[in-house]
Amino acid sequence: MTAPEMQISGQRIFLRPLEETDVGDDYLAWMRDPQVIQYLESRNQTQTLDALRAFLRNMNASPLDHLFGIFLAQGGEHIGNIKIGNVREPHRSADLGLIIGRRSAWGKGYGTEAIALATRYAFEQLGLNKLWAGMYAENLGSYHAFIKAGYREVGRLRRHILFNGRYIDSILVEKCRDEITLA
Repeated sequence: MTAPEMQISGQRIFLRPLEETDVGDDYLAWMRDPQVIQYLESRNQTQTLDALRAFLRNMNASPLDHLFGIFLAQGGEHIGNIKIGNVREPHRSADLGLIIGRRSAWGKGYGTEAIALATRYAFEQLGLNKLWAGMYAENLGSYHAFIKAGYREVGRLRRHILFNGRYIDSILVEKCRDEITLA
């Protein structure tokens, strides 16, 4: 479990563990916006404030998951979330997932910066050896953000996901600890 007062600062954004007070109408609106959630597995679930708060409580109580909000350095606006999840202790690996919920923040490089910050935290503070992410092949924004953050494509699962009535590929990307310069 991460300490609530922790903050990971970048140039234009910072990450900090989410608190229940962060889960409000704006967050709920993201999770109900079909365009924002189109590539999330939770897109077919009806979201409520209670369900989002329960999810947050579960993440914060889990020693294997680290959920952070993505906030603009100027003004502190909450624009998305990033999760280092399912930490596999014996292997020192985990998956990384993110959502930029505030549409006005799309295409500005915040996802790439959040990925870089979370990756550095995972390697330096959590001592992980490897992070990986999977994404729908049509989610080009996410794909490009990971590639710009130094991840590399390592595979495709062909026709793996049913999306909008047809099967599409799932892309796997990864980054290992020795591929980053640690301070």
